[in-house]
Amino acid sequence: MKNYQIAIAAFSLGLLVAAPASAEIGPPEVSDSLRNDVSAPVSARVFRAAAARPVVEREGPSIRRPKLDQLVSAATSGPVRAAPAALAPLAAPLKGSLGVNVLGVGVGFPNYFVPDAPTDVNLAVGDTQVVQWVNVSFAVFDKATGRALTGPIDGNALWSGFGGRCETHNDGDIIAQWDKLAHRWVLTQNVFGLPYLTCIAISTTADATGSYFRYAFANNAGLPDYPKWGLQADAYYQTQNAFSFSPAGARYLGAHVCAFDRANMLVGRRASQICFTTGTFDDSMLPADLDSARAAAPRQPARNADDDDGDGRATQPQVILGSIDNFDPSNSNTVFMYLFHPNFKNPGKSSFKGAGGTMPITVAPFALACGGFGSCIEQPSDPNFFIPPLDSLGDRLMYRLAYRNFGDHQSWVVNHSVNVGSSVGERFYEFRAPPGSTSLGVFQQGTFAPDSTFRWMGSIAQDKMGNMALGYSASSKRLFPSIFITGRNAGDAPGSLAQEIPVVFGTGSQVDTVSRWGDYTSMAIDAADDCTFWYTNQYYSVTDAFAWSTRLASFRFDNCR
Repeated sequence: MKNYQIAIAAFSLGLLVAAPASAEIGPPEVSDSLRNDVSAPVSARVFRAAAARPVVEREGPSIRRPKLDQLVSAATSGPVRAAPAALAPLAAPLKGSLGVNVLGVGVGFPNYFVPDAPTDVNLAVGDTQVVQWVNVSFAVFDKATGRALTGPIDGNALWSGFGGRCETHNDGDIIAQWDKLAHRWVLTQNVFGLPYLTCIAISTTADATGSYFRYAFANNAGLPDYPKWGLQADAYYQTQNAFSFSPAGARYLGAHVCAFDRANMLVGRRASQICFTTGTFDDSMLPADLDSARAAAPRQPARNADDDDGDGRATQPQVILGSIDNFDPSNSNTVFMYLFHPNFKNPGKSSFKGAGGTMPITVAPFALACGGFGSCIEQPSDPNFFIPPLDSLGDRLMYRLAYRNFGDHQSWVVNHSVNVGSSVGERFYEFRAPPGSTSLGVFQQGTFAPDSTFRWMGSIAQDKMGNMALGYSASSKRLFPSIFITGRNAGDAPGSLAQEIPVVFGTGSQVDTVSRWGDYTSMAIDAADDCTFWYTNQYYSVTDAFAWSTRLASFRFDNCR
């Protein structure tokens, strides 16, 4: 998030974790788009090259810690050893190789000057292009060569001529997605000043430099912080943490979850959103995101008004996971699940279940990285700078929750960072359910921590073979923050991960950015071949403040054909 930066010490959320409430909340909040139109092609418009902008050092982290008071009271001075059973056995060397590996938007990228931190770096992969978005600017790359085709372009330039605050505000917390079923780009960011808005641009073709159907939706639950997206056949799903403000500071209001009418948006018609707002127990949710056009969620016999399109069958409810910070940060074993079923023909029959912690999934014990609050990620020292530890953002699951339907089973994979000994490692989960079921259980889990290096800020996905690739940041007193990938073949021992390979070694430490790093990264799968992974993350080439670079890299397992 770019704006509304507030020092942690300046306010108190005053939150108490509520006891689990009823499983279903309602009624749904339903509204139509405030406005929509179709843009001119991006390639036909003249964008001003990014000029040097004054770097404004932020006062503190953005409003992104819903359980701040709870975590502060439980935070430890350093990492606490995770349960030994959670540690992943180290497998053989990674059976795959990097392909494209190029500089992304950031320091060193033509016509770009870093305006703020963190990067919010993420990407999506289309038929022939890759779109990378970093905080307030995006660029389009050729998928085959990694060559930049256009950009950097300010994010709000997508809404040039649209009118209103989607056009005038460029607030960050952005997400780039590829609708694998429709072969369309879905580019989104929120407006963080009143009135709050959700801004969505959907390409009219498979070309990211073409025209877009553009939408603005009211976002009335509160300041929409840390939005995350999942695309499915029935809807586009967004989750976010909602906050209110008063002279006393900020107050967490609950998680705000919305489904957007994909069918109408793909043809540029006026569309609606169906939303629910939970209590303060729930936060930092991830909606499942479809990983393959060949693997959409199944349809099942409809019950009563659940029939989405009158064919007697209903789309499977959307799975959402999150809220891992509700118990002792040094000893937890729960991921919470939610089920969202929007009904755009009869919105009043839409449902959201699991609020208040009523659908827990038990996992191996873990301790939230860095106690879930504060900064503990080590960096190499420098005689000319004070080098602070980095923030792990260890209080939540990390984007994306990657979903794949293999036919004989459904699979959801996700990761987060946990304390391991005196450092931090990457925990991953694969949850499975039978066909047509949303009764998720842990199929495998493991923590990647082969040595004392700190590993965090990860993102994970699967290919069509069931192989997994996990990208992340790694740093220590001897290793500048760098980008690595590990993974596992589908036939490897459950819970195991292979030896890591470097994407790029950093050559500098980060200073004076209030320890913010990433906030999120992105591992995406190329739906064109269902084999090639693409990952993006940040690093520094020199020790400095607000001087981050980013990388885009592709990776493929040898056995995926």
